[in-house]
Amino acid sequence: MMRLGGRLVLNTKEELANERLMTLKIAEMKEAMRTLIFPPSMHFFQAKHLIERSQVFNILRMMPKGAALHLHDIGIVTMDWLVRNVTYRPHCHICFTPRGIMQFRFAHPTPRPSEKCSKWILLEDYRKRVQNVTEFDDSLLRNFTLVTQHPEVIYTNQNVVWSKFETIFFTISGLIHYAPVFRDYVFRSMQEFYEDNVLYMEIRARLLPVYELSGEHHDEEWSVKTYQEVAQKFVETHPEFIGIKIIYSDHR
Repeated sequence: MMRLGGRLVLNTKEELANERLMTLKIAEMKEAMRTLIFPPSMHFFQAKHLIERSQVFNILRMMPKGAALHLHDIGIVTMDWLVRNVTYRPHCHICFTPRGIMQFRFAHPTPRPSEKCSKWILLEDYRKRVQNVTEFDDSLLRNFTLVTQHPEVIYTNQNVVWSKFETIFFTISGLIHYAPVFRDYVFRSMQEFYEDNVLYMEIRARLLPVYELSGEHHDEEWSVKTYQEVAQKFVETHPEFIGIKIIYSDHR
């Protein structure tokens, strides 16, 4: 009775829904005891595909969440969308820094070489030269996420994982801060959270410069206005979605 919600009285339909949910939950617990495969005891990277198959999880996914209150602007969409959609757009270039880190930039004509990037390659042309495009795209995805088969071996301490974490943000920054992508990225983020029945988002944003194909850069005011315009557009077609709040933040 002292638990949160302990004094709530369920109606007949709620009692039935609770009974069905608990039946599924108990069945999954019994199956875990039988097989000794228990996702909460595993590293998330190894458990994720098991969680996504869970009936309990998929019921929770459909239930209203209210708000997502601690999001960061550079990590609010699935990386798969960046690879399969954004990197296939016209004028997308890739280069590798002297440290072997990927960088991306939309430009026309091709950007000039610099100390950080000795050669920019048009991704459209590069994909024509690779033998296996699917494998290349999978390699991009591996560079866009922390996911690995053996995280306990790869990430031996917090400094290692944090370094990879910041490298990812450096890598994808040139993709999401291209103005046409930026608009789609913000819209896509709301769409993905809406599909999980999240109806309000608070996004911590650094408001880094957003650039055009011509090389022109937009300031913070432009970015905030774009967030506002895209959110209003999303709410027009999803009236139950409350909206977003932008919280200005900086790099620690």
